[in-house]
Amino acid sequence: MNSYTQESVVFETKFKPNKKYLTQLKSTSYAEIQFIADQEILDRFKSQGIELPMITESETNLATDIITQNLDENGEFPATMEYGKMTSKTTIAGKSTSEEKPYSGMKIIGKYDVDNKFKIDTIISSTVTQQMRTMLRSTLESVQPTINFPEKPMKVGDKFNKEIPMSIPMEGMSPISVIINMEYLLKEIKDGKAFFDIKQNVGLDMSQEQFNVEANGTGSGTSEFDIKENHITKYNSELPMNVTIKVNEKMTMKMKMTTTSEQIVVIE
Repeated sequence: MNSYTQESVVFETKFKPNKKYLTQLKSTSYAEIQFIADQEILDRFKSQGIELPMITESETNLATDIITQNLDENGEFPATMEYGKMTSKTTIAGKSTSEEKPYSGMKIIGKYDVDNKFKIDTIISSTVTQQMRTMLRSTLESVQPTINFPEKPMKVGDKFNKEIPMSIPMEGMSPISVIINMEYLLKEIKDGKAFFDIKQNVGLDMSQEQFNVEANGTGSGTSEFDIKENHITKYNSELPMNVTIKVNEKMTMKMKMTTTSEQIVVIE
């Protein structure tokens, strides 16, 4: 935040020197998959032990700590990212599997430059492969803030939009590419915090060739921004969506899916 008055605020997300950012992330998904087909095909599913509708659930949890150091004469400051235990649990047709992700326990040493972009120096981990390290460098060094706020001041009642691409993995098929249009409404500024309501609309990514596929959905969420710390401290969203795929002339797949996301950041 560059400057603000009681009436309007210029929002800007950034990390600061000599701080600790303790983040807890949780994401879940629940999907019901139904097939519309000839009875002969449905009987074949049944004979293979496949119950319809197929129900899949997943949950991922992650904790990260970012510790920043003193600002140097170039306007940069060192930082260390420490990943806690990252776990995921998946349930398909009543059968559950749990795994700990390779990123668990990883430590990344680097610095924030004058533009508040993170530059990686060293990745310390015994479980992260070279390919993962390359991907991490690319992802972390090009990552954008969770919310790209407008450059102009905002007052209560103002709105802005953001589009997010999302890929939905499909077993045995190409992933489905969708675009989530997110509308942020500044609902309240109180006690040094700004509160946003979020509306989400899902549609197919029309820049991709996706034949015989339909996707739509409407979701909601909330976000909390600490004005003094220039940082989002809470984020919650729930997004139900419907996907229809015409597999062939004899079979259509319909999926009802709900994803949730929850993030809490404590700044010390």
